[in-house]
Formats: sequence, structure tokens, C-alpha cells
Amino acid sequence: MTNNISYPWPLACGALLVSAMAAFGHGGATGIVGERMMGMMMLGEQVKVLAPIADDPGAEDLGKVREAAAMIEMHAGAAMTDLFPEGSIEAPSEAKPAIWQRWEEFAAYSNRLGDLGRELDKAAEAPVLPPAVTANVAPASVEPALSEWDRMDFATLMGVATPEVIEIDPMPTASTKASAAVVRTVGAIYADITDTCASCHAAFRQ
Repeated sequence: MTNNISYPWPLACGALLVSAMAAFGHGGATGIVGERMMGMMMLGEQVKVLAPIADDPGAEDLGKVREAAAMIEMHAGAAMTDLFPEGSIEAPSEAKPAIWQRWEEFAAYSNRLGDLGRELDKAAEAPVLPPAVTANVAPASVEPALSEWDRMDFATLMGVATPEVIEIDPMPTASTKASAAVVRTVGAIYADITDTCASCHAAFRQ
């Protein structure tokens, strides 16, 4: 059963990001500035693809989600930070000098975006379950609870039964931890992607 959780802020933010990225294409940027603006435009395109489907993607949308995830990961991390050599703020770049003054913070945003791209891909791998169907099924009969006396069989009553030994693993195994891991929804990850982009732009873009 899918959870219909709405993310109005990321959707609005995504629309603003797309329009902002599109504006880059008219600045006549060349060289390293042009390359990074093109990368930003590509990220904006992925936001545009995800916006209408992130809230409740169907099975037919998962291919688009995975393609967007791959593109986001491809343009994040070192692929992004390498396009910001120190001092490359010539017009029409809108990068602030604060990028190089707070480089670790800027790199953290870029790496976070890569992590979210990978997480988005994993979320697309999770099966999309059909909505639960309520059927007119007669409730199963409930057996009356048995007393301790009633639960004892003949061997137990005669004192010859071997007590059942229950083994308890004192430490959870890796597989136990893995099975307990929660896969976040596409909508939740999309919300983090747009929030990460918006926060980075607010801090490092003029």
C-alpha cells in the first residue's frame, strides 16, 4: 500500500529550481563556467522529471526515477566540485566567493546530493505494492484460550517431557540489521534533494 504523503514545499521549490536552471542557458557561458552551468541545467531537468511523480510513483514511473537518480549522482560529488576551480566567478557565473571560503560546506552539499541520488535509485528498486483490496471475507473463528493445564500433553503430565530449549542470539546479526533498514519513499528523498539544492543556492549563489 502506498502512502499518499504530499510534499508541497519541494514541489514548489523544484519548479523554482527548474526555472532558475533554464535561465543559465541564455547567459552565453563558456569554458568551465559553461560546463558547470550545463551540469546545473541537467540537475534541474531531473527535478522537473521527478516533480509530478515523486509523491506517488507507479510501477510505470520507476524507470524515470532510476534515470533521474543516475543523472543526479553523475553530476554530484567530485563531478560538481571539480567544476569550481578557485576564483572562477567571471560573468555570467553567479557563484559567490564564499564557495572557496567555505569549501568544506560546499563540498558537503555536493556529496549529500550524490548520496541522495544513490538512495533514490534504491527506493526505485523497492516493489510498488498495489492498493489493499477489502474483500467480504468471513472472520476466522477464534479458538478459546487454553489454560496451562489444557496445554499440557500426556508426556508433560507424566514428567517425561524434555523441556523446550529456546536459543536467543544475544547480538543482532548483520542480516538482522539489514532487514530492519527502512527504505524511504521517493517523495521523501525528492524533498531532501530539492532542499539540498535550495540550501546550497541560498548560501553560494548570488
